[in-house]
Amino acid sequence: MITTIFDLFLLFSSLHGFLFSAFLLRNYANNSYGIRYLNFLILAVALNNLQSWLLALDFPLLDYIQMPWHFLLAPMFYTFLLNYLDLKNKYFNVLKVFTPFFILSIILQVSYLTFLRESTSRGEFERIYEKYTGIEELVSYVSSLALFAYSLFIIKNYNKKRYDFELFDDLKWIRNFIVFASISYIVWGAALLMKFVLNFENFIVFYYPLRVLTTILIYWLGYELLITIRKIKERKIIRKKHPREHKKAYNLDSKYNNLLAHIENNTRFLDPIISIDGLAQECEMSSSQLSKIINEHTGQNFNQFINGLRVNYSKKLLLDTSYSKFTITSIALESGFNSKSTFYNAFKKHTGMTPSEFKKIDILTETNIDI
Repeated sequence: MITTIFDLFLLFSSLHGFLFSAFLLRNYANNSYGIRYLNFLILAVALNNLQSWLLALDFPLLDYIQMPWHFLLAPMFYTFLLNYLDLKNKYFNVLKVFTPFFILSIILQVSYLTFLRESTSRGEFERIYEKYTGIEELVSYVSSLALFAYSLFIIKNYNKKRYDFELFDDLKWIRNFIVFASISYIVWGAALLMKFVLNFENFIVFYYPLRVLTTILIYWLGYELLITIRKIKERKIIRKKHPREHKKAYNLDSKYNNLLAHIENNTRFLDPIISIDGLAQECEMSSSQLSKIINEHTGQNFNQFINGLRVNYSKKLLLDTSYSKFTITSIALESGFNSKSTFYNAFKKHTGMTPSEFKKIDILTETNIDI
């Protein structure tokens, strides 16, 4: 009974993976941000789970060959990452190595096992076959884990300042995926270890947690990816209508007016990682001097001041009927906030109401609100 339940996890995850993969190929096949490679990752997981499900049913074809889909998981994520972050020209294309290795492993498996089948008994063949695929999986695990670790290095050293203008994505879903994938690697490693400890017998039970994780991962990834694609699309539309221009500051006597002109003309408040030190350097003054100027003219600290400008900008977007069906998250990110929750807190603090409540205000009332 338990075996049947966990086998169903494999079947459901593979079916969902195929459906979601078909949806992505149909709607986002030409996406320039490398979504296609993430799609191939989902497809590889789905094919691997389907193969495991068929193995449990003693599918005849799998007596001759078991496709090592797990070889492609980390390379696809790595390639997606480079394309998504527009770093493909700065790092090595591992598909040039892993793809031939994947094909070679299939050829070796077919050649070796065909010879082995003809020279050994059925029981001996099955025992050696399990050892062979176990060693193959171990090689895949070690190389995959190394490439995954290198992907973490790339993300850690990624220049976050670029995404505000080029990526339209806060990358939080990728960081969550990395946490999820890290747990999966630990579970996979534990299951693989038990396969060798038990000498390739009665080890399948240790793979049950991995089946559950891969099922959840595919469902979660599909959900997150759809939200992200919508968010990127909406932010591009907003940015096209409200471009972030760079202008010279007004030549005014007041230091505060010069500071405000620089921030507003260059939409510096829309930069989600703006800091008082960085802004002070741009304005050629010390951070303490900048903080004092803001406090004397507004009674606010730096963060309150910047968030106030962001909230005012978000009001314009919220009242624009062109964005009436856009998500609050897209509005928040395009207004310079790092997350939806931060946006809600700042908006409530500055206006006394939530963004949703603000949108419901009668249009006649809206025209009287100072934005």
